[in-house]
Amino acid sequence: MDFNLDFRSPNVVRTAIAVGCGLVVLQILGPFRSGSPWRHGLYDGLAVLGGAGLIVLGFFLLRRKRVIENVPTSRIRSVAMGFVELEGLAREKATVAAPYSDIACVYFRYEVEEERTRGRGGRTWVTIERGDSGVPFHLQDPTGTILVDPAGAETVLRQSFRKIELAEGFFGRRKRYTEWWIVSGQKVFVAGTVRRVRDLALERRATLHDRLRELKGDAQRMGAFDADHDGQISTEEWGNAVRAVQGEVARDAAAAPATPPEDDVLIGKGSDETTFVIADRSEKWLVGRLALQAGAALAGGAGVVVVFSVSLLARAGILPGGWIVGW
Repeated sequence: MDFNLDFRSPNVVRTAIAVGCGLVVLQILGPFRSGSPWRHGLYDGLAVLGGAGLIVLGFFLLRRKRVIENVPTSRIRSVAMGFVELEGLAREKATVAAPYSDIACVYFRYEVEEERTRGRGGRTWVTIERGDSGVPFHLQDPTGTILVDPAGAETVLRQSFRKIELAEGFFGRRKRYTEWWIVSGQKVFVAGTVRRVRDLALERRATLHDRLRELKGDAQRMGAFDADHDGQISTEEWGNAVRAVQGEVARDAAAAPATPPEDDVLIGKGSDETTFVIADRSEKWLVGRLALQAGAALAGGAGVVVVFSVSLLARAGILPGGWIVGW
């Protein structure tokens, strides 16, 4: 069975929420009969919703695993439009510098965390800022080069830099700065959608349409195509005008600077297949990680749903009270 699920699948999310809400309502009504605290039932219901969310996440990760696993790695020279997998060396299109280490790279992602106090005297790091360079770079293999647009990518990269800044003053908080880089010459795996940067035919049609509209609004230029001078533009005369404007558009296109071959197509996030991964690991490693994550999410989610659904039914008096989870 092929599960074609992702976070845009409204039926899966609605079903999970509906089941969870139904169990919550059942439990809220139950305590008024049994006298048990209603908030414990609400906790059970929220746990059921959380477990359902884990199951949805598990199917999403499983689908992503299958997508990556079933698509062979392509060569850049012969790459087709659509979802593909590529491997090669990162090459700069424009050099960028990581914000805190100032390292020159082709791509970076960063995260800023602040140390906060939590209950019982413990401390934890809370993310207060994150971002990435977002600047396209090139991917090169022995057959050619392609542009990579990292916008919207899930990046799987080894940690490249970390710095902890000591707190200032008595009430100050420590901050932790972490960066992940891709530097020029680094081996990279990319799974995403290949498309043309520019649709030249569409651009020419749009240009032709705009120029013909301008021509219609210019009585003096229109008069030049009135061959019989009767003050009207016949079908044949309009055809001559269209052909003349088509010639102008073609000459302008030929005189325009040519797009470099490596910038003619790019790989990025698609609209139909949204899987887009940039990694400094191999395809085999990624598939293995996704398999573990999907298995853990599905098993954990199913376990949570079963345990707390039983607890809800026990609180409602449908099952023995010994099945109730204590909060």
